[in-house]
Amino acid sequence: MREASAKLAIRVAQLNEAQEISSLSARVYPPEDAYTASQILGQINNFPEGVFVAEYEGKIVGYCATSIIEEALALRQHTWDEITGGGFGSRHNPDGDVLYGIEVCVDPAYRRLRIGQRFYRARRELCRLMELKSIVFGGRMPGYQRRRKDYPVPADYLRAVQDMEIRDQVINFQFKQDFEALGVLEGYLPDDKQSGGHAVHMRWTNPLAETMSASRTTRPDRRLPGRVRVATVQF
Repeated sequence: MREASAKLAIRVAQLNEAQEISSLSARVYPPEDAYTASQILGQINNFPEGVFVAEYEGKIVGYCATSIIEEALALRQHTWDEITGGGFGSRHNPDGDVLYGIEVCVDPAYRRLRIGQRFYRARRELCRLMELKSIVFGGRMPGYQRRRKDYPVPADYLRAVQDMEIRDQVINFQFKQDFEALGVLEGYLPDDKQSGGHAVHMRWTNPLAETMSASRTTRPDRRLPGRVRVATVQF
């Protein structure tokens, strides 16, 4: 496992990798639901610092996309199509205050490398670096469809998972990543049959948010530097 981890890198995606990322999504989702290269290009162009890939031995095996939006928009009821600009990331607003999770997908053949956990860590680091209040997204609830007869109201299903009466692999994973459930986003992604078309409204609160907002008098410049100077001393 140590050897495998050493060969895995999480880094910012490049424009010339759009087609390879699109091909990855086609290995994860049905062809009609896979991301197009144009959508990937839109996400990177709108927020280049917020799109990550997992590279293993020169091959892209994971992909993670985010955008910055206003808190009021992130916390109200919304659909995936609305908040992501149809998957192009066009709702990105550099003056917003919340990091929104558009996508995380991992090649099924490489899930043993815990790439999902690494992407969530990268998102938290980006949230802190850009001094944003929180991370918000609509998370899948894939166990819902098979339990729909017992829980016709999706909010009741979520409550049962929270109370540990039942398990949902995805929701439980997100709880382990320190996310809290705000409720259910109904009709979030109609094509997600396993989730009944719904999603769990998830939020991670930046623990430094209150300190940062109290200590600054001007809005931060959230553009990452194109170059940095590194000084080293050899002993």
